[in-house]
Amino acid sequence: MSDGDFYKTLGVSKNATQAEIKKAYYQLAKKYHPDANKEEGAKEKFVKIQEAYDTLSDESKRKMYDQFGTADPNGAGFGGAGGFPGGFPGGFGQGGFSANGFDDIFSQIFGGGRGGRKRSGMYTVVGDDIEASLSISFMDSVKGTNRTVNITPVVECNTCKGSGAKSGAKPKTCQTCHGTGQQIFSMGGLQMAQTCQACGGEGTSISPGDRCLSCGGQGRVRERQSVPIHIPPGCSDGMRIQLQGFGDAPIEGKGPRGDLFVRIQVLPSKVFKRKGSDVYLDAQVPFTTALLGGEIAVQTVDGDVEVKIKAGIQPGDELRLRGKGIPKLNSTSRGDQYIRIKVQLPKTLTPRQKEILQEFVNEEKIQKNKSSFRETSSSSSAAAEGKRQDSSPQSDKSSTQSAKTDENSTSQKENQDAKSDGSAKESSAKSSKGIFGKLRDEFSSFTNRKNKNKD
Repeated sequence: MSDGDFYKTLGVSKNATQAEIKKAYYQLAKKYHPDANKEEGAKEKFVKIQEAYDTLSDESKRKMYDQFGTADPNGAGFGGAGGFPGGFPGGFGQGGFSANGFDDIFSQIFGGGRGGRKRSGMYTVVGDDIEASLSISFMDSVKGTNRTVNITPVVECNTCKGSGAKSGAKPKTCQTCHGTGQQIFSMGGLQMAQTCQACGGEGTSISPGDRCLSCGGQGRVRERQSVPIHIPPGCSDGMRIQLQGFGDAPIEGKGPRGDLFVRIQVLPSKVFKRKGSDVYLDAQVPFTTALLGGEIAVQTVDGDVEVKIKAGIQPGDELRLRGKGIPKLNSTSRGDQYIRIKVQLPKTLTPRQKEILQEFVNEEKIQKNKSSFRETSSSSSAAAEGKRQDSSPQSDKSSTQSAKTDENSTSQKENQDAKSDGSAKESSAKSSKGIFGKLRDEFSSFTNRKNKNKD
């Protein structure tokens, strides 16, 4: 790594774009940052990397550096001969690099800035978040439930109360940071603070002979805990529930514990299928009920309900039960339940059932023959009417009274035929319903006998 050439320090060419310079800086800063690299000389390398980036990331300074070999026209480095013209905190010269900008960069590189997470406008050390998983049944996800999850977070040692010293021993002031918990170092002429590497920010140190036997002087141990958790109604598979303050305690320094995230795994149901807040169910309907209509018992997440089946329902049709689905999270409303119709056909028939079905087949044939006969009669009447209209005018007068008579006769005949057809239709409908009524009763009786024999 060059001591003088900023481009070589960052490992980029003189024609590098700002994006390439920034990428190279992030990689090197993460590698040589004193908090991440304990090797000798890492801090000095980091300072040089920062100095190179401060110059090349500013186009005006970069232009001056390319022309004069320095970003300071007076040759005194950043800030000119006056050092900090804008005062502390101000940055490096007019519009230069501020301390807040430094924190922003550290936040992007190390995920949280110089002191961990930022809370209430100040930096504090916060423990890590942890995650656990919990399996529940489908009905528990619908109704909600209270469960317990087992975790082993990092917590403060109960024996030494987090001090790391055994009973009777007292920690000594850290000789590196002199009890401040921070180390001060210069970077490009600006003094910056970081967590003390010797004491981990505690400000104190413990000699090997005075260390707590339970935690080995760390002040932290792993402890098995059982945490109660409430799973709300409508919880879905893969949902995470956050429990604040149940994560790990900070390994170094004082601060609040992280959070616990519990991932919910919902076991599939053998009856229902879920899509969002809606549930789907396949219902078996006897074919006699599908033809004549009736009621069937359908299972819902709240128990069985009676559902009306209209006559003539087809396989694959869907019925919707409003508000019978799954509760929606953070809402008083619920989804719907959809019922897919599957018509159930008997595998075997009794002689009486076959006889009743044969009656239906015969009745269908009669109806088809009557329908065909009516179509033929209508065609013949239309042809005869056409011939009468084509006859000579001389025969019109002589046949007028005869036509009227024929018309009256035809009208009377049509009325009689209509009445006969109406009676036939009514009789056919009654006969058809009667046939399936018999078949349904016979099928129900057969099913009951079959079930009784099994018992």
